Amino acid sequence: MTLPALKALFATLIAESSVSCTQPALDQSNAGVVARLADWFGALGFACETQEVAPGKFNLIATLGSGPGGLVLAGHTDTVPYDEVLWQADPLRLREADDRWYGLGSCDMKGFFALILEAVRELDLRQLRQPLIVLATCDEESSMDGARVLAEAGRPLGRAA
Repeated sequence: MTLPALKALFATLIAESSVSCTQPALDQSNAGVVARLADWFGALGFACETQEVAPGKFNLIATLGSGPGGLVLAGHTDTVPYDEVLWQADPLRLREADDRWYGLGSCDMKGFFALILEAVRELDLRQLRQPLIVLATCDEESSMDGARVLAEAGRPLGRAA
């Protein structure tokens, strides 16, 4: 699999709606975002593990390399609920204006994962001396259950974050 260009990474992640909310009528799965990230990180050589936190809710742990220590890049896959009427354009579609990209999650946090993929795609990742771990948790915007399940797993996850 060839990794899409940066703008396409952003657009694809933003298009995957993954609202988390304490109100069940607004709450959504993050499975689509996690599946995309697992495919892309897997294509770069990362070992990808998903943790089911609740039905339709998943964490992703993508690891390249092994051993103690390492660098952890952590973010969440969910967004806050939104009112489409208050947006100037479709919030689930990447829009460019004034030399900026707009869309639900573009800054917090879906864009973060696109930027990680862009940063590591050109690196010779075989030269890592310690692991690089990317964490993508669920429900940070509501219950924090993704982070809680990750912590309860008790795995050593790195020296720096």
